[in-house]
Amino acid sequence: MIENIETLAALSEAGTMTKAGTRLRISQSAVSKRIDTLESVLGRKLVEPVGRRVRLTAAGIQLLEKTAPFMAALKEAVADESPVQGSRLVIGISESILSSWGSRVLAGVVRAIPQLELDINAHRSPVVIDHVRSGEYMLAICAELREYSADMTSEHLVDEPMVLVPSGLKPFRLRRDTTLNIITIEPHATTWRHLEHRIRALSGEWNIQIDAAQTLQSFAGIVQMARSGFGHGLAPVGIARALGIPDRVLIRFPEPGLSRPIALVGRSTTFARPIVRSFHRILRKSIPPNLS
Repeated sequence: MIENIETLAALSEAGTMTKAGTRLRISQSAVSKRIDTLESVLGRKLVEPVGRRVRLTAAGIQLLEKTAPFMAALKEAVADESPVQGSRLVIGISESILSSWGSRVLAGVVRAIPQLELDINAHRSPVVIDHVRSGEYMLAICAELREYSADMTSEHLVDEPMVLVPSGLKPFRLRRDTTLNIITIEPHATTWRHLEHRIRALSGEWNIQIDAAQTLQSFAGIVQMARSGFGHGLAPVGIARALGIPDRVLIRFPEPGLSRPIALVGRSTTFARPIVRSFHRILRKSIPPNLS
């Protein structure tokens, strides 16, 4: 039953029997047989065809949601019995963090803990958290959410300053009593959900009206659009620096400033492991304060 549920989870992500089989290292027919067995036992359809792909039915989605905590706990229990688990951490990290300051910080952690082996995977913040929740990753380094499920723990790491990349990199002064149209991250992004509330709260104090004139899915794309003169871009300072924007060009917001919180996320049982405690401690020390 367990391997059948695991196959259903792989199929929900892969979208085809062939890809799911490749991921699980079994044949396409084996994937189909496992799904058929699961449907027969439960007495309901769990997947349905959509063109050349398949998708989960409402019953299939409900089954994965209900079994996710159990599957994650099972994977964690198995990992505890593994003779190599003490030195290997499977982590997910936000793409915007990894492509700016994250890779450098993680390299410093590995140097400080020579016995540590990192298996690093990059996605957008909500995706890495989902992978932790499902048990595929042990930890996530990502934009901090407001709320997590009861079985998840979040440890704040740093507040990364958000800066304005002026349009065309031309000299620009942030003035009060103005409306500022910006290019920013899409509304559904974890960072924007945090920033939107902060901007709304601070706009009155700054006396600056900030409007999202255009949104993109990538902070790197925002910086490049701003560089090319399409408008002022709102992005994390680490991304702007990684793309070669000089600090003297970047515009910071008035005190108390604008930032995105970055956190280390995982299960409480994961944080209890000695290797994870060491990783967490060195990670926090390796991140430059405010990335300045």
